[in-house]
Amino acid sequence: MIRASAKTVTAFLLPIACLLPLQTLAAVSITSYLSAQEPVFTTSKSTSLSEEQKSEEYRIGVMVKALSAAITSPAEPESLEIITRYGTDSRYYVMIRGWLVQELSGVQSQLDANRNDKAKEQLIERVALLSKAIRRIDLE
Repeated sequence: MIRASAKTVTAFLLPIACLLPLQTLAAVSITSYLSAQEPVFTTSKSTSLSEEQKSEEYRIGVMVKALSAAITSPAEPESLEIITRYGTDSRYYVMIRGWLVQELSGVQSQLDANRNDKAKEQLIERVALLSKAIRRIDLE
């Protein structure tokens, strides 16, 4: 079923179709059809979160920020402790371990490609922290 706006655009474009390249015609007709569609997502008050759900989301946000800071600053003495504390929580173990493995893979790749001695030292520190963190959360 074609909407009225799509019919109008098609009727208007058919006489001048020979003057326009095919790609332009397709883009105009698709764009006009999509703009006539209803929005897919609507907001309603029934989707509001309860206070318990909001507080859980806040705690997860705090955890993610703390983990991100700990991963990016391996020289800090509490970095390994923060990662271990959150990583040994069975609710988040899989997510955190996956995050650490992906970070380790990226840092290892940077280390292999880097020629700068100062940058290599920092990357070696991060590799060491990430390896220790993965081992520690796996063992506990």
